[in-house]
Amino acid sequence: MKIKLYMLFFTIASVLSSCKKQLNVYPTTSEVDGNVIVDSKSAQTVLNGVYYQFAAGTQDYSGVPATGWITYNEVMYSFMAGTLDYSGGGSEFELFEIDDRNSASDVLWSYNYLLVNAANGFLKNLEPAGTIPEGRKREMQAEGMFLRAFANTQLLLAFAEYKDMNSKYGILLRKEFVNANNINLAQSTVAESYAFILQDLDFAISNLPLQGSQLYYANRWVAKLLKARLLINRAAQGDYAQVISLTDDIIKNSPFALERNQRDIFWTKGFSSKEVMMSVQPYADQQFKLVSYQQGLHYTGTGLMTSLFRDDPRREWVYTVVDDYYLGELNEVTKYYSGNPDPNLATPVPNAENCYAFRLSEAYLLQAEALAVQNSELATAKNLLKTVVANAGLSNFAEIEAATSGADLQVLIVKEVMKNFICENGVDWYALRRLPFQTLKSIRPAIPDQTRLILPVPYSERAKNIKIQQNPGY
Repeated sequence: MKIKLYMLFFTIASVLSSCKKQLNVYPTTSEVDGNVIVDSKSAQTVLNGVYYQFAAGTQDYSGVPATGWITYNEVMYSFMAGTLDYSGGGSEFELFEIDDRNSASDVLWSYNYLLVNAANGFLKNLEPAGTIPEGRKREMQAEGMFLRAFANTQLLLAFAEYKDMNSKYGILLRKEFVNANNINLAQSTVAESYAFILQDLDFAISNLPLQGSQLYYANRWVAKLLKARLLINRAAQGDYAQVISLTDDIIKNSPFALERNQRDIFWTKGFSSKEVMMSVQPYADQQFKLVSYQQGLHYTGTGLMTSLFRDDPRREWVYTVVDDYYLGELNEVTKYYSGNPDPNLATPVPNAENCYAFRLSEAYLLQAEALAVQNSELATAKNLLKTVVANAGLSNFAEIEAATSGADLQVLIVKEVMKNFICENGVDWYALRRLPFQTLKSIRPAIPDQTRLILPVPYSERAKNIKIQQNPGY
């Protein structure tokens, strides 16, 4: 599959205008910057446009409107984790042969900055609207800040020296809608980047509703989970304690519950599963993921993937071995669809196009890892891990019980994240990267050195922006 390139600062107005006839799921306006918000209805219309960018509105291979979350938040991160590759093999991400002209790196950068820009335009134009009830206005501001925080978190963890709070190589903190006067911007420091994202998340946590009117709208619990996801990667003093507190609150007090059979989330229940905390709603007639994983076999599992699932009952449904006429045996990803569809399938398959931005299992695994890294309360960490894997069908916990140190247990937790969230929302790569580098290398020997744990600033950005500096090692 050739990944479609997007120019970084092609304005969101143009993107939405060109797609406005397609938006039967995410209604929007042709602008997010201008005098377009006058009341609650128009504000919701523009906010839906920001959610449209979050869902990565696009077209499928037949020109049918579709959500492209799979491209920006599923496959690229599993490429880097080493569990997924192109069916023909040899992607730059899987092999870690990445430079600043790599198209996939450019795509990740562009997707997230388009989302930041859309959120900024919405927040700018929402502020002066005086006819919106104050409580609802704060909720909508919180939604905009959550979506901006999501994009900035992705950017910080992918393109910045996120582990070094003293580093000058943070992200471009775009706090205003992009125009000709502010397009040239230098990186903020890593510390400044974290501070801005956490400010957005704290506002979102204080002002988002406990549950959105639809599952594809943000709620307070996903803001807490995103904050925990961010803090476990920063790993500064006190961060693990916050991760434990946030995830404990989610597990004990949120309306979400683990699915007793993980397979049911993807094959039968979909968004009706109580484990799903935030969804990405597909168009009714799209077949984008179905073609990518099944009909076209664009993305297939690697040897590392099969080794992780050895002796794991999920081996029976997450993937299946198929014999391709040209390429031989391939590991077809069947996580979202169990059948072998006809290439001319006339109607969409239920749940096959669903995407999952946040699931409750992540809270359990983040808390378990935070405890393991501190080498404290290992019995509690083991119980959290066992709870998750039991819902995946495992009944033999001998390996978990045999872990005598936090370091050994962390490896088991990370491997479970890689399996649980393969081709889903990017946390598989983040988790693998949190291991000590030599341990990481033993799992992903293709990674040459630690500078390759972050991506280069794309050439397309540096060609426009004279103030930005390239990341070390590129």
